Amino acid sequence: MAIIESVTQNKQMKNSYDFSTLSSRESLFINLINQNPGIRYLELKNLTGLSNGVVSYYLRQLESNGYVKSVRTPRVSCFYPLSLSELSQKIFRRSRQITPKKILLALIQKNHSFTTLVKEVQKAPSTVSTYVSKLIEDNLVFAEYENSKKIFKINPKIQNQLIYTLKISI
Repeated sequence: MAIIESVTQNKQMKNSYDFSTLSSRESLFINLINQNPGIRYLELKNLTGLSNGVVSYYLRQLESNGYVKSVRTPRVSCFYPLSLSELSQKIFRRSRQITPKKILLALIQKNHSFTTLVKEVQKAPSTVSTYVSKLIEDNLVFAEYENSKKIFKINPKIQNQLIYTLKISI
């Protein structure tokens, strides 16, 4: 509930809105997004049982009024509470995907070469390579050469937050 209170305080400072003015459907969407940071549009549609148009309308309203934020890619829209940092958004986005989550969990346990990471995650090398590149781009993972071998590691600056977030989403 602290997230809702924080969002409410931010909203009141910005626009003098508060959650008491929200409809029950708007409150439902905010609660689902707060409980499931990084939730996808289709997940919200399935959880609410509402039609595309209705879901789209409420999400657009909540976003334009500053209650939630979204990250849109060509095929996926994810929604987050306003209080979530950009780093936390990246962690939640990757931890909601099966293969990146497996990679992160493997790297939390120990550093891996590409070969051992492929074996640990049990995915094709091309799949692991694609997701490792995305994790490096998100600054969650980095690569380092040790004895002429490329070793993948968790970014030590975010390791504690990553462990905390992954435990929540496991």
